[in-house]
Amino acid sequence: MAAAGMAALLLAVLFIIFVDLRPRIGADFFFGSNDPELVGAQRIGEIFPADEFVILSAASDDIHNPGYGRAIQKLTDRLGNLPGITRVLSIASGPESLAAAMDSPFWRPLLISRDEQATLIIVFLDERQAVSLVPVIEQMASQSEAAGGIGRLSMSGMPYIAEQIRKNLVRDMKLFSTLALVIFAGLLWVVFRSPVVALGGAVSGISAIFATLLALHFMGQPIGILTANLAIIVFVLTQSQIIYLTNNWLRTDVSDGIARMRDAVRRTAYPAFWCGVTTFLGFMSLILVPAEPLRQLGAGGMVGVLSALGVTFLIYPAFLLYVRRPPVPPRQEREKKSRVGVLSRGGSVLLVGLVVLLAVGLPFLNTDPGLLAYFKKGGDIERGLARIDENGGSSPLQLVVSRKDGERLDTAQSYEQLWTLHHDLARHDQVGTVLSLPALMAEANNHPLAFLLPWREIVTLLSLEANQNVASSFLDPDRTQALYLLRMKEQGRDRPRAEVMQELEGVVSSAGFHLDLSGGVYMLQGRLSALVSKSLVGGVISLLGLFFLISFLLTRKGLVAGVMTLTAAIIPAITLGYYGTFRIPIDIISAPAVTVSVGLAVDALIHLVLAIRRSSKKGGAPARSIASALREQGTGIVASSGIITLGFLIFSASGFPPTIRFGLGIIMGAVIAAVASLTLFPYLLRMTQKFTGKA
Repeated sequence: MAAAGMAALLLAVLFIIFVDLRPRIGADFFFGSNDPELVGAQRIGEIFPADEFVILSAASDDIHNPGYGRAIQKLTDRLGNLPGITRVLSIASGPESLAAAMDSPFWRPLLISRDEQATLIIVFLDERQAVSLVPVIEQMASQSEAAGGIGRLSMSGMPYIAEQIRKNLVRDMKLFSTLALVIFAGLLWVVFRSPVVALGGAVSGISAIFATLLALHFMGQPIGILTANLAIIVFVLTQSQIIYLTNNWLRTDVSDGIARMRDAVRRTAYPAFWCGVTTFLGFMSLILVPAEPLRQLGAGGMVGVLSALGVTFLIYPAFLLYVRRPPVPPRQEREKKSRVGVLSRGGSVLLVGLVVLLAVGLPFLNTDPGLLAYFKKGGDIERGLARIDENGGSSPLQLVVSRKDGERLDTAQSYEQLWTLHHDLARHDQVGTVLSLPALMAEANNHPLAFLLPWREIVTLLSLEANQNVASSFLDPDRTQALYLLRMKEQGRDRPRAEVMQELEGVVSSAGFHLDLSGGVYMLQGRLSALVSKSLVGGVISLLGLFFLISFLLTRKGLVAGVMTLTAAIIPAITLGYYGTFRIPIDIISAPAVTVSVGLAVDALIHLVLAIRRSSKKGGAPARSIASALREQGTGIVASSGIITLGFLIFSASGFPPTIRFGLGIIMGAVIAAVASLTLFPYLLRMTQKFTGKA
């Protein structure tokens, strides 16, 4: 006990000294800087340098009111004086006046909402200071609202969205990690009627988390958008094996304390090892995905599996030496066991019925949710984003085009073609706002003397330092590539972003141009959606395939391995069918719940089938071996499922929808895993015995 306590204390001290728990979530949080999916976006940044930006929508019943204009001017000046703000565009700092902006083909879509009930303030940030600047901008916006003159101020832009996701993750990580610890410990106390078991489970779970995060720190991996929930995953993996170990300890016939503990470890270690191998390889498959958050989860999950196994068998067993096993009279014990794990044909029929019923939802999985799906519907953040989205779109998209014939773009003919493309893009039902070189040139043509200069000379003038090199934001130095900046709609999208991107590429081609590069959050989310979908389906299939191989190694019987795999496959089939049927978004944060759920089923089935093997070696008939194994492992399976289900119910209180969906996935998986292991698996196993006459 002392050695285990010292090991746990050492992990805690090292964790406090070295680990930084603040999630690092930048504006490109969907991908890492080295991901191939970002190559196009990075290339656009090299050709058309631009800062990150935040959009503020300042509402008013009358945007022409002088008081509104003064309030906008004051806020614009305050924002412009902040260190790290490179430029601020508003009706007080861009166009000559609000009236001029209303008539401008460039300023109107940029700064004025479609319903003319708000104007926009675009704040350009130094990327290195974006994380620290967003809270300051939020505070200034609140102060401006309170001062009057401006109605409600809403915010958007990827630095802002990334900061809101970060704050939600930090809040949930603090709140639910603490609550999960208390609830899991309390449930262990209730189930096993021992405060020592509860204390051991809590200490072991925390130690596994500390060990995992320490290892990731020394591997150079920071806390990211997915690893923020890794602590809960590791805690669950640890508690699952602890419950099986405690259950085996309760059921061993050895009387001596140390010998009983060793016998329980011996019974549990072998199946726990193979459970760990399956889950480890499942996480390993994620490190090949070209998206840094998924790779981070894969690496973290691999380390977490090792930490969970290590802590379960190196720290927790010491606590069992101080647990008093409640005496149970043999007859009462037999009666108790007879009520545990009874095979139920009804349970099997229920599960198969759910698979058939929910299978219709599988083709409708939504792995490409909008940005608004990351925030609570009807909440302040969601309403603000929706307001901006309704008036010009909220998700940036960059398109770099060139003429198919390779001609320069600073000619009158190119100007007309570019204008045609501008209007064609603006007419697309998913496009909110379009900013482009021809819109900028149309603004320049409003100058009284513009008619004296050819189009090429106007481009040259707008490329001068005196005019802030404004043309260089839309035209490359060789004048053969032009940039279109689009704000895409997030609400009401009824098809994947990848499909919308194909449609936009068709629009570009029809106008006589070639789409050279695409970038921006809209495009990256579309690519991420495809990767999440691929990793979700591929991960489940590969995990089930690995499970079949491991099951075959354990049983040496292909039919039994097939039955185990089929039982495990019930979990993702029902869970994903439910998600698709009820159109529940599967975002990058909640998607890993499906893999974790399969891991829970793997644990139950491996522990159960090895118990069947132990019983059959004693010479029992196949049916009696199954019944004996159910009595031996049934309590552990039910306890594990029940504790995990009740523990993850706390996630329903989160104000962050991805966390809620993550918890929902775990709960469904835990319940289905228990029911399938205790009903469907024994039922199918008995059916195979009728056909083969073998166990």
